[in-house]
Amino acid sequence: MFQPLLSARLFSKRALTFFLLITPLFLTACAYQDGMLKSTIVSWAQVSPYGITMALAFYSAFLLIEREFPRVGLEVKMGDYILLVGVIGGIVGAKIAYVFEIRNTPEFHQGTLWSHLFSGAGLTWYGGFILAAIGIILVFKKFKVNILFGMDVLAPMLALGYVFGRSGCIFSGDGCYGGLCTWNLPAPFCMAFPNGAASWTDWLARYSNGNVAATAINTPFFESAFSLLCFFFLWKVRKREWPLGAKFFLYLFLHALFRFSIEFIRLNPRDVFGVSQAQFLSLILMAIAAGYVIIAFARRQRTSKA
Repeated sequence: MFQPLLSARLFSKRALTFFLLITPLFLTACAYQDGMLKSTIVSWAQVSPYGITMALAFYSAFLLIEREFPRVGLEVKMGDYILLVGVIGGIVGAKIAYVFEIRNTPEFHQGTLWSHLFSGAGLTWYGGFILAAIGIILVFKKFKVNILFGMDVLAPMLALGYVFGRSGCIFSGDGCYGGLCTWNLPAPFCMAFPNGAASWTDWLARYSNGNVAATAINTPFFESAFSLLCFFFLWKVRKREWPLGAKFFLYLFLHALFRFSIEFIRLNPRDVFGVSQAQFLSLILMAIAAGYVIIAFARRQRTSKA
């Protein structure tokens, strides 16, 4: 079905590489405004910093797939399918979840459903993760690969991709940051986003207590840093003989735990049983992931004693 797309794999990789190489040249002739890099030479030319970091995320997945899949006996061709459904499912799912998340906020009523779905801003990670995961599971079934084994292999790539994704939130200033920083910390821990995609004037009016020099808690930085630590850990243990699925579900638990915690600082609406949508999903994923890891290691221990 996707064979024509997959036959252009080499071209896609070269195009992505070319895009990343010319980015520094573009940056030298642009201005940062409204969360976008706008050309000072061609008025209509602009690029989203978030788009650049997304390209880096998928490029890192390209590199890791080419390295890891042959090592564990998986076809590199399968990685093309995974990246394809990851890109499509990730973006579509993230947009749908974002619209659901802001449905009861003034921001939602400032536009239409279609304008929010097709705008350049607004992506919710859990929505993208769930829809992309469904697509990736179907790919594993198509190639007759054990789903838990495949998800273990992909776990470090998910962690590294999240590092780039959250970095994009910082560079685009899309409003993922937290409330007023009262800790007197320098950048990147606390920052101002006057030229970001989200209105910094509105944030100042609501949270700064009249201090125009106020800074926000840079929650995307903390999330990105934590995910980078998860990547290093998962990369270190990737060759260890753990129960199938344990590496993936351990990452899922760690990610959900940190996301649940950081949401207390972020400004998302608490409209799902008194917590945010992300916190509600985090609690569910923590319970599932912790239960799986505990049971999986307990079963292995009983088997080893038998």
